[in-house]
Amino acid sequence: METRKGGTLDFVSLDFKIMHEGCTTAITNDLKDLVIRMLYCHPFKDRGYNWVVIEAKSKDRSLLGKYISTMKGHGKVKAILETKHNVKNSSVRLSLIEGYDGMISSLAYEMGAIQKLETVQNGEESWRIVLPAINRDTFFDLIGLYGKVVDFRIRQVDYCSPTEIGSKLSRMERQIVRVAYDMGYFEFPKQVHLKDIAEKTSLSIPTIDEYIRSSQRKILSFFIENFTM
Repeated sequence: METRKGGTLDFVSLDFKIMHEGCTTAITNDLKDLVIRMLYCHPFKDRGYNWVVIEAKSKDRSLLGKYISTMKGHGKVKAILETKHNVKNSSVRLSLIEGYDGMISSLAYEMGAIQKLETVQNGEESWRIVLPAINRDTFFDLIGLYGKVVDFRIRQVDYCSPTEIGSKLSRMERQIVRVAYDMGYFEFPKQVHLKDIAEKTSLSIPTIDEYIRSSQRKILSFFIENFTM
């Protein structure tokens, strides 16, 4: 298998707003005081779904119940696994299974994104995605297929050095991420999958998955601490 040689991977930050057609976003058109944030997303492409945790907030608590009821009947939502209300800050968290196809989170995953921030209000999704610069143009070409893009800005992530980011990772995390990168795991389309990295490193697939996700969480934390939505 051919691997990438040398160099440092460059990242870009993509900020955009989109009227996402056919998504649960449209629910907020009728629930004007509702703000939704994606807290977590774990794609399962081979199974055709994403596991997502979202938080909905509103000063009008009656909207939270309406939101949950509408989500249960939405075609994109395969199942709601758990709901957790927080009376103090008038919010509810939902753990759910959504379809993989047609979701921006899925596209970001395919592009090797290391950061995804999403806020939804008044029928509009606001995104910040940090991904490898080599996938920037492809992402830009494809995102228009998901709906009307209201705004799209690209920024080079160049204010931090590899040393700053690398210091956040353990030795093993740096090693696994480098192997994954060299093998093409973060490219679009993916050249290899977790099982290929596991075979190369003689580690189990769950272990590889955890190292990569742990690294992504640490890198995500670094970017969030250095700039906001």
